[in-house]
Amino acid sequence: MVKYKIIYFSILLSILFIGCSNSESSEIINLGTAKRIVQNYYESSNYEKDCKAIIDRAIEHINRLELPDKPTVISDIDETSLANYEHIKEIDFGYYYDIWLRWLKQADAVAIPQTKRFYDYLIARNIRIVFLTGRNDDSYEATLKNLAEQGYTNFDSVIVRNMNERNLSASEFKLDKRKELTQRGFNIIANIGDQASDFYGGYSGFVIKLPNFLYLID
Repeated sequence: MVKYKIIYFSILLSILFIGCSNSESSEIINLGTAKRIVQNYYESSNYEKDCKAIIDRAIEHINRLELPDKPTVISDIDETSLANYEHIKEIDFGYYYDIWLRWLKQADAVAIPQTKRFYDYLIARNIRIVFLTGRNDDSYEATLKNLAEQGYTNFDSVIVRNMNERNLSASEFKLDKRKELTQRGFNIIANIGDQASDFYGGYSGFVIKLPNFLYLID
């Protein structure tokens, strides 16, 4: 089972302490206020602007590269290629594994526009794309369906966890898979994700980190 940890204001803007240094008399921002700040970020233009700036830099970087044989970009799925924001908001920014699995099988997450723009750019440059996700194999078919319906139709593969890999941390699982791809001759020139665990241990090329103020995955 993938373990998600919800981020509220403590991660978005650190924890705001007001008052004296004594922790018992320090004041932490109200959780409801923190949720509204996260919601405003995603539903204003700020999230889109931040994603656009990040993708612009990624495209500029790749444009300067002399591409090797089998140039490959690794892409995460949730909150990187596909957005689950509306579903997460439905349960007040909480997390329940059974509900999450039901969402995945509905296959109705929407493409993140700036990532889709980056994907289209990569396809035009004949750069391979490998989707590497922490999703389990029981949602593999739904994942393929969702990607295709959102315009992600041209890629090398979609890698999910099998039964024996479910107890690995996201960091361990994704690093192992990137190592395997490298050993098979894929030249990873960039890696796009929304978690630090998407890049842990290297074998990532140029790191493209999108914002995620909804949850953390280790």
